[in-house]
Amino acid sequence: MQQFNAFTSDYPEEASSLQTQCGVSAGVIAPAANHLPIKTVTAIWDTGAEISAISNRVATELGLTPVNIARNITAAGEISVYIYAVNIFLPNNVNFAMVPVTGNDLGDVDMLIGMDIISKGDFSITNVGGKTTFSFRIPSMERIDYVTAATPQPIVKAKEPGRNDPCPCGSGKKYKNCHGKV
Repeated sequence: MQQFNAFTSDYPEEASSLQTQCGVSAGVIAPAANHLPIKTVTAIWDTGAEISAISNRVATELGLTPVNIARNITAAGEISVYIYAVNIFLPNNVNFAMVPVTGNDLGDVDMLIGMDIISKGDFSITNVGGKTTFSFRIPSMERIDYVTAATPQPIVKAKEPGRNDPCPCGSGKKYKNCHGKV
């Protein structure tokens, strides 16, 4: 079986947004990453975001240095943003190293997890009994298709034995002399 890491978040009601507590640090490759301060933040999963983003406040608190500047299109229009390299530590050892993220004014939100992370794994949301369950695993392992699962499969009728075949009941008689009598 293929190795994978995963986590599941349960919400007591139908969730209007998917939030995860995670850690974030300056982007470096292990073992140096083991000695960096990791800040715990609340991340919102955003399928409408191409790349992940970190709040300018958190970038400042971590002392991050921009690695680039980019143009970013937001609901408020096009703006210039810094690009930072960060390590993201999601629950249950679902981790990503050296992730380029934009620095943005995210209001009360610390971080957005965008499609750059979501597309690396399998992302599933269910709302059974009025409670949301969100689950994520890396790497992606299978194609999930609810339409195929809901489509009834054709029933294959077993072939009837020939008249001179042994009867399937196990009597040792020919079918025509046992269950095949007309």
